[in-house]
Amino acid sequence: MKTLPLLLVLLLFGLQANITAQNKIKAYLDTKQFFAPEIGPYLEVYIEFAGYTAQFVPCEGGTKATVIVDCAIADATGQIVFKDLYALDSPISTDSTQNNFLEIIRAPLSKGTYTLSIHLEDANRAKSKISGTIPFEVTDERDQLRFSSIELVDLAFDSQEQSRFTKSNYYIIPLLNNYFNKDMSNLPYYTEIYGASGPILLERKVINAQNGQVYPALGYKDTLQPDAVLALLQQLDLTNLLTGTYQLQLSAQNLQSGQQANQVFDFERFNDNDIAFDINSMLLDPAFQESIHPDSIAYFLESLIPIAKPGEIRTLIELLKTNDSSQMRQQLQAFWYQTAGANAYEQWIKYRSQVRSVEKYYANNYMEGFETDRGRVYLKYGQPNSVVVKESSPSEYPYEIWTYDKIGIYSNRRFVFYNPDLVTNNHRLLHSDMVGELRNPAWQQILVRRNTVNGSVDDPNMLNVKHFGGNSNDFFRQY
Repeated sequence: MKTLPLLLVLLLFGLQANITAQNKIKAYLDTKQFFAPEIGPYLEVYIEFAGYTAQFVPCEGGTKATVIVDCAIADATGQIVFKDLYALDSPISTDSTQNNFLEIIRAPLSKGTYTLSIHLEDANRAKSKISGTIPFEVTDERDQLRFSSIELVDLAFDSQEQSRFTKSNYYIIPLLNNYFNKDMSNLPYYTEIYGASGPILLERKVINAQNGQVYPALGYKDTLQPDAVLALLQQLDLTNLLTGTYQLQLSAQNLQSGQQANQVFDFERFNDNDIAFDINSMLLDPAFQESIHPDSIAYFLESLIPIAKPGEIRTLIELLKTNDSSQMRQQLQAFWYQTAGANAYEQWIKYRSQVRSVEKYYANNYMEGFETDRGRVYLKYGQPNSVVVKESSPSEYPYEIWTYDKIGIYSNRRFVFYNPDLVTNNHRLLHSDMVGELRNPAWQQILVRRNTVNGSVDDPNMLNVKHFGGNSNDFFRQY
């Protein structure tokens, strides 16, 4: 079974622009794919709710939050093949702490291309609904040696309990993160191997994604005896791994047939001892602070998320929990001093102008401008060199294609946004060839789904179907 084309750890933003940031429910979304001999392929959907954004109400023993979860999976024709709608209670809190809480949804699926839709709403607060969609593909190569997805682990132990948190006699709480700071010395992970018809040679490598350097100290080899499902629960010692971007590479070889399988996972490590910034001793720049209206401090702090590193995002979210204006002002100024040094104020003013621009052009009745896909891409990569806008087409949803001549070391990177609901100004990212962004090989078929009845993106003949007025492929290929 193939994994999703990239790690989809998405921060789903609240969709009500007319309420403050503190009133929006937020969640992290991740998906992994596994296989069970008795049911076949299945998808695991992980949702981590940001506790500080949920409304906790009194209950017996303390307080709790309740979230309405609406999960649907549609196949290539748009038919719903999986649906789950229910109310989820958080663990009971016995003090004022509003911790994050986690949910796992499992959906058995056959081979094909699908779209996952998630709708979340705080049952204790009106106008708090948020939504997100992810296209993905499932394969079913039962006669092939293959890996499941690699799942990061927050907590795991042996268990015979049957629940959505257990696999292969392990109780596993997933970790929705691929950023490991200096205080996180271990990277625990879980994966499974399928199709082992003979002894398996398992090998692990850790490679620097920027220069290709291999770290032998983190390597691992073992010979495993065949089983229908070979469950692997292991961890990496990151203590001596320097700051950088890395790739965990797993390979399996059938020693009898020679069949091979591979799986990779990208992660970031921050481990610099000489980089420290004492935010508490930082003097507030009067000009810097005067540029931020008191009512806008939380808004502009949250607007840093599109350009922040994974570890910084966590810090920003934790600070937003406190609703402490003074600390938020310090953090916002510290972010720019760490990012731009002596040019911190100038860079902040430039970014503030960009945030206001994306608010003007991309915000809608449900989302702030920087929360939208177009707003995020604009803030992260800058203004595109060319934009194709198609608001009406006989066969396609409204769409935009953004082209960047240069993003870092990459040339001619493109982003396709589309608006499937035809009502709001919320154009969603459908496909991009930029590293780290959503890659969707079926983007053209999804774009013409507006008038394509029973069209299957798994059908290779669909790639050559001509739709009247459909020029998206030509626009995408233009340089």
